[in-house]
This record gives sequence, structure tokens and C-alpha cells, in this order.
Amino acid sequence: MKRRLFTDVRIAPTGALLRKESQAASEYYANILPEPGANRKRWEYSQGNGWILRVGDYNNALYYLVPFEDGIGINLTVRDAERADFLNSAEFSILHPQLESATKYSRGYALQFEIESSEKCQSVTRFLTRLITMRSA
Repeated sequence: MKRRLFTDVRIAPTGALLRKESQAASEYYANILPEPGANRKRWEYSQGNGWILRVGDYNNALYYLVPFEDGIGINLTVRDAERADFLNSAEFSILHPQLESATKYSRGYALQFEIESSEKCQSVTRFLTRLITMRSA
């Protein structure tokens, strides 16, 4: 990935600003989850990381979206049972190596996706849709 967008605390991101700064980031941002269900989208400033979009409920983040010049990054944590479910699913076999090598923390396994193509965006969208379904059940 190239440089991060929106690192200045004084300039909060907007859809128009995202389109101006990066067509690729804007496209993937719009397509990743146009409707996150009951989850809220909220831009937060992180010292050292810049502006990050937090998607989740009031207490817990489902994922964090980081805009880059040439795409977006998605950072999240999956729980033990969710990881096991994804590892047992042939639909997500392309993600198995990443799930198997994910670092374990107290809240689950940390995952990072770099989205720089439409194919990767579709794959991560399917993954997030499935994760939302699991957590809402």
C-alpha cells in the first residue's frame, strides 16, 4: 500500500474528500459494505495513524477501515469460534493461511486485509457479511 490518507487531525474525512484524494480508496470504501446493518460508521482520529473509520456497535468495533492512496485496509479481530467456522468453510479457503497464521490476543485473532483490487474487495465483503451474520445470531 502507498501512503495513508487523512493524517492531519484538523481535516476530517468526507466522501467528497475521499473521492478527491483517491478514486481507488473511494471505490472500495463505497463497495466494502454499503449498509453495515445495525453497525455504526464513525471516523476517529488515532495519533500516529490518522483518521480511521470505526464500524461497530457502541461498545465493540467490528472492523476498522484505513484509507490509503491506492486502496483501503481493513483491520479486525475474529473470535475463536468464528475463526474455526471460517477455517471449516471451503468458501473462505483462500483466507485459511491468513487465519491460521493470525496472532492470538485476549479478544481473538488479529487480521488485516489490504484491498487494492475489485476481486479482493468482493472477497473481504463476503467475509465481513458472514462475520456480521455470525455475530447477530
